[in-house]
Amino acid sequence: MANTDWSDEALVSGIRAGGAAREEALKRLYLMPGLRETVIRHVMANGGSRQDAQDIFQEALVILDRNIREGRYEARSALTTYFVAIAKWRWVTVRRQHGRYTDLSPAHYDAEVESPEAEAIRTEYRELFQEALGQIGERCRELLRLYQLDHSMEEIAQIMHYNSADVAKKEAYRCRTRFRELLQNNPAFAVLLENRRL
Repeated sequence: MANTDWSDEALVSGIRAGGAAREEALKRLYLMPGLRETVIRHVMANGGSRQDAQDIFQEALVILDRNIREGRYEARSALTTYFVAIAKWRWVTVRRQHGRYTDLSPAHYDAEVESPEAEAIRTEYRELFQEALGQIGERCRELLRLYQLDHSMEEIAQIMHYNSADVAKKEAYRCRTRFRELLQNNPAFAVLLENRRL
């Protein structure tokens, strides 16, 4: 049976079922055409070796398996898109731990991914950002929007009716902290978190 006969739904169901079905689904992912090459290309383009890339691929597979079994994958994007996002997040983490991390802007990050995958990943991130924004409350959303637009704390205090710029600054810090906590619970966000001004 060809790998293409396995839909995302079949792969996810197999992993969740456990046993032989899980092993077969993971094997299909492991052998999926182009998936390993995408991870290798990204890791090698961002300071890693082929062996680093092989390690990242294996680790991403373990994380994907765990996330599916624990119900963290909600099928908002293609399974391969989610897998690649996990691999990229994992490589950023490894580089940072080994002191090899260099700043990559979101634009640089997207440039490392070939179309049409790049657009799919950007769409997923936008959706996940919107989900997190939806959980922090209307006032925090508005405050962060003003902050993103480079309003001063004095201006934000006036617009949001805070007593002073210091109060606005404290609220901005609280909102950014809450937003970051929500994002950090999802591995797909981690690459963007490195340089995104929140």
